[in-house]
Amino acid sequence: MTTKFNFRFQKILDLKGNEKDFAQIQMADAIKQQEVGHLKSQAIYNKIIDAERQKNDKQQDGVNISDLRMMETYIYQLQEQLATSNRELEHLQTKVSRTQIHLQNKAQEEKTWGNLKQQDRTVYVEQNKVVEQNFFDELASTRFYRTSQASLAERG
Repeated sequence: MTTKFNFRFQKILDLKGNEKDFAQIQMADAIKQQEVGHLKSQAIYNKIIDAERQKNDKQQDGVNISDLRMMETYIYQLQEQLATSNRELEHLQTKVSRTQIHLQNKAQEEKTWGNLKQQDRTVYVEQNKVVEQNFFDELASTRFYRTSQASLAERG
């Protein structure tokens, strides 16, 4: 007697779910890129520390000026790479924040449509209960009427 609930905006809800899933993938990718950026910066920083240590060791042992200048130039280049890497990290952090906000928006949209579906389902169930109750009331009334008519016919 009851029909299956059919949410008229199911395709939109499915689309919102897909958009949220895609936003999750974008967020994971942005976080992965940020982690790679951190590793890159850490590696450059470690190279700077090693180069500084080598320079200091060589200064203790005595080194000619051209080797010292080469070491300082190398350290300067590493510091420039580290500065560039840190700027990239800032960009990646902005990207992570942006994708996080995007994901939150998509999740909220999906939740909104899901809530609408639940509200529609509740209304549908309540309407079916009323229809079913009316049907049974009508059935009971008809049965009572027939029973009373049969009783009258037997007596009369």
